[in-house]
Amino acid sequence: MQRTYVASIGDAESPLTWSGIPYHLTDAGRKVGFITSGLPLEAAGLPWKARRAAWNLAQVMSGDRRGGYQYSRGFLERLWRPFRAQVSGAAVINCFQLYAPSIVEDDAVQKWFFIDLTLAQLLDYYRTRSSVGRRVVTDALVREREGYHRARGVITMSRFAADNVHQAYGVPAERIHVVVPGANLDQAAYEQWEQGEKERRDAGPVRSGGKLRLVMVSTNWQRKGLDRLLRAIAIGRRDGLQVSLRVIGNQRQELPVALTALDDIEWMGRISKSTDAVRFLRAVADADLGCIFSRYEAGGSVLREYHALGLGALATDAGGMPDFMFDDASVTVKPDASDEELAATLVALARDEEQLAALRAAAWRRRREALWETSVVRLRAVMSAAAST
Repeated sequence: MQRTYVASIGDAESPLTWSGIPYHLTDAGRKVGFITSGLPLEAAGLPWKARRAAWNLAQVMSGDRRGGYQYSRGFLERLWRPFRAQVSGAAVINCFQLYAPSIVEDDAVQKWFFIDLTLAQLLDYYRTRSSVGRRVVTDALVREREGYHRARGVITMSRFAADNVHQAYGVPAERIHVVVPGANLDQAAYEQWEQGEKERRDAGPVRSGGKLRLVMVSTNWQRKGLDRLLRAIAIGRRDGLQVSLRVIGNQRQELPVALTALDDIEWMGRISKSTDAVRFLRAVADADLGCIFSRYEAGGSVLREYHALGLGALATDAGGMPDFMFDDASVTVKPDASDEELAATLVALARDEEQLAALRAAAWRRRREALWETSVVRLRAVMSAAAST
């Protein structure tokens, strides 16, 4: 069996690295004999901080902006150096947009990418270009293009990213694939929750009228649109909307006071999906709809979490988000929808018991499709098909 490693910036075996995506990919892939292990590409500690500080100083002294050390040749070569012999003759699934140049040039390494966005999208769509040195951006984009063309394939997490790989980087369409990642949930806790939920649903309907119960998981309230949801609730209540909202992640004091004056809003703060997994699952699943009103978004893993927990989703269709939702379990609105339009959508849903029930039923029926166990099967199929051609 070919050795296959997962890579990212950070330890791919840690749930704290990049929202837990490399960790859950590695864990699910290992269980089916697909993934060997994750690579601990750690860049933490005082030596790395000192190198970053020195690099930033050199950038400024040369007349460029500071920022972007993680994209530089020197950083990536030092990061990958301890693992060059290990990955020789193996396949690597890189969740970062760049390999070290020496890895790109090494044909003994079967290189794959599994990314949510290209660097061009990250810099422009996510508006981070101004925080990165100009010269390092130019160089990184050239190396990114070369890496995509020399890789066995570029697997993106949405059609939004796939289109950019093809149009902006010139990668042939047949070498670009879309595999949506799974819900980043603790598997043991999920199995326990699922069994209890089956018994609860067998006992009777999950909702029997009353308030529309919403949940929103967010740690970036501005980009995720928590402010929009709060304003829409305030407007909807003037039209008789009966609604409650549970906020997981952002804390009340993080938002402007004017947005947090509503009643029937439960601010639960941050709940760890790894160390407090059962509490997280129960807190999310005890709702009618999961919400996210992102203004821009690469994908939205929380949508997979809502669906895995049997919840319908109410979300914008920004960026790559449509691929993360089940059509029959979701209601979408445009990213530029007004607060009044969002409120009208909430009111309509609250009054339509049949639609709410249908959304939840569809999510529950398809819940396993939202898990990493499904994503790794698709990922392995893509890589196996490429190996046979």
